[in-house]
Amino acid sequence: MGSRQLIARNVREIRLLRKLSQEGLALEAEIDRAYVSKIERSRCNPTVDVLDKLAAALSVKTVRLFDEKQLHPKPPQLPRGRRMKRLSKTKRTRSSLR
Repeated sequence: MGSRQLIARNVREIRLLRKLSQEGLALEAEIDRAYVSKIERSRCNPTVDVLDKLAAALSVKTVRLFDEKQLHPKPPQLPRGRRMKRLSKTKRTRSSLR
């Protein structure tokens, strides 16, 4: 696993454990939310200054962002967007809705 992927995984994992949204982390770290998203998707190379800001906002040392040990074998699932929950698996017809 490369450094970008390691940082991406750790930032996301720690953020979710702290119950922070990307927006919340961005506000705490004083960076753009879209930039947090790019970091978590390994789409950019954050500077040392940005890593320091992220670590401070996450209440960890910067070196923790490079830690190869995972806190959880699989990162927690993100909550789904505003999708409607399916009520049943049976097919509905007009007559059953009346």
